[in-house]
Amino acid sequence: MAELTWLRSRHMELGTEVEALQATAAWMDDATMLELWDRITGHVTFFVNDLVPYISVEDEILYPALTVAAETATPIDVLRAHHAEIERLAADLDEARRALPLGEDHAWRQVRQALYGLYAVARLHFTVEDEIVLPLLEADLEARDAEELEDAVRAVVHNTQSTLDFQEA
Repeated sequence: MAELTWLRSRHMELGTEVEALQATAAWMDDATMLELWDRITGHVTFFVNDLVPYISVEDEILYPALTVAAETATPIDVLRAHHAEIERLAADLDEARRALPLGEDHAWRQVRQALYGLYAVARLHFTVEDEIVLPLLEADLEARDAEELEDAVRAVVHNTQSTLDFQEA
């Protein structure tokens, strides 16, 4: 049995950011427009630069290994549906954030809905991966295969982050 330590650690890091979504939604009524704008912009940046690229790496590398371990594509279809919903809600959050300075009354409600929606879907997604997907993979993979899988994910995440850093400069 192998351990996917790096993936579990990465999920914890991403999970910390996901937890912050719920805190922001709860804090909104006490925030100024500028404070909220800054915090929401940070969340949007996290999704665009970190989470969405990471979930695309899961699609590319992690899920093919899961198909072999689970001997079915069904769990992957569910996980990919989570990914699509995360991307949709992240776009909704950005759209609502952009409406805030325009003074649109519904923008605050849309921001809160997107924050809570993102929190719920992303938290569910990581819970399913940590409690079902990774244990399935760990039971199926030899230590060397697990190491190669994590190295592949790490390399693509690093390359994606380097590309994003270059584009922002």
